[in-house]
Amino acid sequence: MDEKQKEQFIKLTKFLGQVLGKQYEVVFHVIDKKGAYIAAISNNHISGRTLESPLSAFASELIQKKAYLKKDFLHDYKALIGKNKLVRGSTFFIKNSNKLVGILCINHDTSAMRDVICKIIDIEKLEDMSEFLNQEKDNNLEINDLGNVETLSRSIEEILAQNIDMNYLNSNYQLSITQKEEIAKTLYEKGIFNIKGAVSIVAKFLKISEPSVYRYLKKFKK
Repeated sequence: MDEKQKEQFIKLTKFLGQVLGKQYEVVFHVIDKKGAYIAAISNNHISGRTLESPLSAFASELIQKKAYLKKDFLHDYKALIGKNKLVRGSTFFIKNSNKLVGILCINHDTSAMRDVICKIIDIEKLEDMSEFLNQEKDNNLEINDLGNVETLSRSIEEILAQNIDMNYLNSNYQLSITQKEEIAKTLYEKGIFNIKGAVSIVAKFLKISEPSVYRYLKKFKK
């Protein structure tokens, strides 16, 4: 993605944030050789993320599995913020030919609307509508193998904790070379290394050098 295209999508992110309103978080990720990073974000009060926050593990795995070759966009899937806040997520793949150069994500916070509906149901003593409120909408997702809920994380450390036992890594237990390679392979298959800065953080937690991580990655790609 060249600078001119990048600037246009930054403007589009701000535009959509203003037009859609405060219930919609709009996030523009650039994907380059160094990894994915947030270039612009509007209404970030919804997730609390900043320009320093990483691409989600969900999106990283989409990239790893090259979902963008089959789809131009995904819409209306569940995304989790913290432990209990659900939003509706949608992802648009920005491609130059078939090369993925960016991702534009829109997360709709429906919590206020759901609270109002629940109060109306309670006040009017309507029949149980929980199934209606939680029903899955038909969409263009074919991602059962990826899990059906995206987690919007504020740091790479949070993403690592979703995939491996951090207490295990933070203990005094000495991992063997084989164990370190297995952990790195798991993270590779999940697409974690598509995130900018992931290599150095993984190297830190595995207590190995960055060149060692790159050697693992070279091996996995083969």
